[in-house]
Amino acid sequence: MIITADYHSHTTYSHGKGSIADNARVASEKGLDFLAITDHAARHPFIGVSRKKYDTMRADMQEVQKNYPNLKLLLGIEANILGVEGNLDVTPDDVDRLDIVIAGYHLTSLPYKASDFFKITCSALLRYCFKPTKAQIARQTKMYVNAVKNNKIDVITHPGFRLDVDYRELGKVCADHGTYVELSSRHRTPDERGLEALLSTDCQFVLNSDAHVPANVGECAFAKELAEKYDIPAQRIANIEHKSLVLRSQNK
Repeated sequence: MIITADYHSHTTYSHGKGSIADNARVASEKGLDFLAITDHAARHPFIGVSRKKYDTMRADMQEVQKNYPNLKLLLGIEANILGVEGNLDVTPDDVDRLDIVIAGYHLTSLPYKASDFFKITCSALLRYCFKPTKAQIARQTKMYVNAVKNNKIDVITHPGFRLDVDYRELGKVCADHGTYVELSSRHRTPDERGLEALLSTDCQFVLNSDAHVPANVGECAFAKELAEKYDIPAQRIANIEHKSLVLRSQNK
């Protein structure tokens, strides 16, 4: 199983350890066709990228792109899912300025509503001490479902990281809206039970590194092992073999 694209990498624009140029160099050395730069969006405290920086990042990327004719660089963002309504910290105008939008839940992100702090953030914290209730899982699943339904999301990142969800419901909504589900090598999600539920739907997948240091760009060992163990059909994976795509959700 040959990885041809990595749609999730971070740079010093948020809290990655390398520049766009550093990530591009490694991606080129590993023979990738596509690399997405997807730094954290604005409501990730201290490290989130202000939308004012998008043009600076685009200019930086265009300069780097000149050195790598065989690698297509994509400007993206990793948006935060911020509450039960599925709000993101990107706007429709932001989406139009970007090549790819990926989105996931992050414990330290700042929700727009205090009620979402108690409904979601507190659940994420309590997960370390108590088994989540059915009501909590239903609420957390609703957050993901609403995010996919109401926003233009190309990839859901590290599902199940910090929050338990109903993977079958997540897979169904992603299939309906053309949103890919990430198998995350960094966070080792989803777990095997979650993947079985996702495979029972028609959703499609990407195998991503979520690289925070340049050396990890394109390193998707856990995701590859999971895909091979469960014999996921090649046609359901967007970034192996000849299938290198500029992912764009059908939810337009």
